[in-house]
Amino acid sequence: MVGPIAVYPDPLIAELLPAATFPSEIVMANRYVSQGGDPNQIPDQGWDPSVQAMAHYPNVLKWMDDNLTWTTQLGQAFQNQQPDVMNAIQQLRGQAQSLGNLPTTPQEVVTNDGGDIEIEPTDPDQMYVPAFPPDEIYTQPGIYCTFPFWLPLGGWLVHDWNWHDHGLIFWGPDHPRPGNWWHEPPSYRHSYIIGHPLPAWHAGVGVSAHGSWERGWPAQEVFRSYARPEGAPGVERGVSVIHSAPTTFRSVPAFRQTAAPDRGFFVGGQSGREAVESSERGQASRAEIRGGSEPRGGGSASHGGGFSGGGGGHAGGGGHR
Repeated sequence: MVGPIAVYPDPLIAELLPAATFPSEIVMANRYVSQGGDPNQIPDQGWDPSVQAMAHYPNVLKWMDDNLTWTTQLGQAFQNQQPDVMNAIQQLRGQAQSLGNLPTTPQEVVTNDGGDIEIEPTDPDQMYVPAFPPDEIYTQPGIYCTFPFWLPLGGWLVHDWNWHDHGLIFWGPDHPRPGNWWHEPPSYRHSYIIGHPLPAWHAGVGVSAHGSWERGWPAQEVFRSYARPEGAPGVERGVSVIHSAPTTFRSVPAFRQTAAPDRGFFVGGQSGREAVESSERGQASRAEIRGGSEPRGGGSASHGGGFSGGGGGHAGGGGHR
């Protein structure tokens, strides 16, 4: 289930997974964005903060909406079995890394911190999202990702992983993310989390086991809370955010088994000429990496998976890993 996203950068999946627990809001947000809604008014729409974050990435949002049954099942799994989902991501990352398919690149730093594999952007202002064949990258050596486009990093990214403790932390006005967070070593980030009690993402009463949400499961409350540890200042324990789904959607069978997307959201957006050019840039980029330099741009052909593109709203060169 997590194969299509397991090697996405940590800042992106830290928003994507909690956002998947609000599939009705994914639909509403995609409708808002696709109809030309003002990005500056996203905070006024009443969506969960994670959904607000995804609304800044229209192509990712559309991909989640287009694959809404999978999105819903992913959200159900994360809501009910958060540690298991996080373990599954780490297991797949480990498999890819053991095959040589998950190295550090000019676009991202891959760090194995005592068995926890973290993927952080190298650029302070943007993150590249890999395109890859999920059915091959975790099982076959020599499968390289492409990085066709980049996505901006911004203040709308309000969650980060605490992989050591199977947690997802929440940043807010009274507990902002420290500067240079993603570029600090994992040991620093973990020590900071231990020394600064932070609100954590908690799943509460979520998507019913009696049915799934797809474009209109009847109204049902979805709830989660951000809570500080006992005695910590700031947000009170148990403070919750309540959301209701629209009432105009249709019911689908409970936990209907639907195949996960066979590609990420960067699919089919490049012409053959662009693919060749990106491949040439990727080969040059890989040669430079071997030589010790770290270029910022370049794309590549994806071994075994074809070339993908399409963008998240911002074009940029990809790399080859």
